[in-house]
Amino acid sequence: MTLSCCYRDFLCACHSAPHNVRIFEKEVFPMLDIILLGFALAATPGPDFLLMTRNTLAQGKRSGFITLLGNRCSLLIHISFALLGLSMILQQSILLFTGIRLLGACYLIYLGIKRIIHLVRRQKRQQENTTFTITKTHAFRMGFLSNFLNPKVSLFFLSIFPQFASTDQLHNPLLLIICFLLGNSTWYVGALLLIGMKRIRKIVLGFQAYLDAVFGFVFLLYGGKIVWDEVVRKLAFQEGTPVRMH
Repeated sequence: MTLSCCYRDFLCACHSAPHNVRIFEKEVFPMLDIILLGFALAATPGPDFLLMTRNTLAQGKRSGFITLLGNRCSLLIHISFALLGLSMILQQSILLFTGIRLLGACYLIYLGIKRIIHLVRRQKRQQENTTFTITKTHAFRMGFLSNFLNPKVSLFFLSIFPQFASTDQLHNPLLLIICFLLGNSTWYVGALLLIGMKRIRKIVLGFQAYLDAVFGFVFLLYGGKIVWDEVVRKLAFQEGTPVRMH
């Protein structure tokens, strides 16, 4: 049961006018549901959050928020695709969907390899007394591409928005976008503020070498899983030999 259902039961138990209850059911509850949905999705670990966390720990809150900004811009493009119906093309074209997913997998694998190389070169940079920095442009591009090269995001909005949007109210799609971004961004902003605190960063940076290794291998696992799902498993099924994930 969602939080909005609890509110609905509470309001129905009160002696409110039926008209007011209908307004809440048509306007407030869908907005509350999609805010909670956005928050819950953000709280689910994934490459986007991992990337923001890594950049925040490495360069501070500014780098993390710039990465988040790139991610939000990509998210707006996915939402626009869904509202304009362009996501239907992805849904109907297996080749295009698979191609974009594989590009995203390659980018995640690239990030993973880069993290591992960064770890290997750490000792050399320390000996030369040099530091590794992430530029604003680089941070924005990383946040943008990690989300943009995931076609599942567009298909998610394509499947979710029709369940909330009302055909007789033209302002609803815009409200849905605002509410989703509000709930989704609230988690990221809170998490980045917490991770970016000086005391926490100071403690965590003591294990930065291990974190680079963890981040690198996790990115490789994310990318490798996509390649497995889109190439290895499909080829195996076409040949009539099912492949099981253990």
